[in-house]
Amino acid sequence: MGINIIMVNNFLDFINLCEAETKPREDTRTNKFNIHWQIVRADAKDIKDPDKKLSFVLSFLNKHKSKENFDRVRNWVKMTGVSYKGEVRQKFEDAVTRLDANKDEYQGEDLPNDLSKIDTKSLQKVYSDLKKRKYGFQFKSVPKAHTEFMSDLEAELKKRN
Repeated sequence: MGINIIMVNNFLDFINLCEAETKPREDTRTNKFNIHWQIVRADAKDIKDPDKKLSFVLSFLNKHKSKENFDRVRNWVKMTGVSYKGEVRQKFEDAVTRLDANKDEYQGEDLPNDLSKIDTKSLQKVYSDLKKRKYGFQFKSVPKAHTEFMSDLEAELKKRN
């Protein structure tokens, strides 16, 4: 346990520091680079029928009801729905609405992110899929979490070869 020493120049700085320590952090985004989710996401890409694709991903969430999986699946459903038109898009939008209405159901523990417990074929599929991933439309550079996850995948796959 370390001690942080901060110079406080005046009482107002002290008050601001105290308030900052008690405010919830806003950068608590869910890490989407959980291997179990990445396997489901990569497998869903192979499903051509939108209804089956949506059902497949929602089935994963209903088996693993964590807040993190809720965030991952909700974002996937929302963003995947954008790629469709008409009735199909509406099915995805309706799914987001249903998820939001039942958000409190998803409070379980997140799945462990232990790559050593995952079969090689699944690791290779996820690695291959993420290697092709482009972020230009979303970010200025590749997110750090993506880079770290890819490094971890590479290291685990190298151990097996």
